[in-house]
Amino acid sequence: MLSVLQESFWERLVGVVALRRPTYETIQHDPEATSQAWWIIVLLGLAQGIAVITTPVFTVVPGMSAEMVRVVNDLAAAFTFATPERQLLALAASVAGVILSWYLSSWLLRAIGNRVAGRDGRRVTGEEMRRLVAWGYSPTLASFLTPIPLIGPLLATLGTLWAFVTGVMAVRAAFGVGIWRAIAIEIAAFLVVLVVVVVILVIAVTIAWPFV
Repeated sequence: MLSVLQESFWERLVGVVALRRPTYETIQHDPEATSQAWWIIVLLGLAQGIAVITTPVFTVVPGMSAEMVRVVNDLAAAFTFATPERQLLALAASVAGVILSWYLSSWLLRAIGNRVAGRDGRRVTGEEMRRLVAWGYSPTLASFLTPIPLIGPLLATLGTLWAFVTGVMAVRAAFGVGIWRAIAIEIAAFLVVLVVVVVILVIAVTIAWPFV
């Protein structure tokens, strides 16, 4: 049973990355893909947490004023995870953040997509959308490679960019719309999620600042 599940998972992963539409349609209608979607989300949260822990988020750039250098150094200190406690906190926060982003993105894509597709399009359930969104995230698992010098961050960046493409394919498969409508739906949802993430980061930095 386990070998069948693993084979199905890896076959689907290859199909998603290769943009095979039948793979997306199978994921949408297969309830067993939900547990696999959760694994992707949790692993992605851990991958991004490791990337945050091992990669400097803020860097001083030549030419900055003394005041700006001080601000950047303070921000860098706030996002430095030198102790095991802070590292575990960063991993937990990253997993929680990815789960929140997953649910929010899925809800937005479903709401926008069902409206754009209209009566003639496919009506997508929340669970179906979450499965597709999670599998669309799968290229970003390349974030696990971030700690590798030079090539790691490059592969992680390529994975993130390709995740946008797989996300568009997920929207196309879900609602049966053309590529331009799918891109519009994906961008609209992304912008809303981006605003939410920025607000959360500002709040987090504001809270952490006094303890730096």
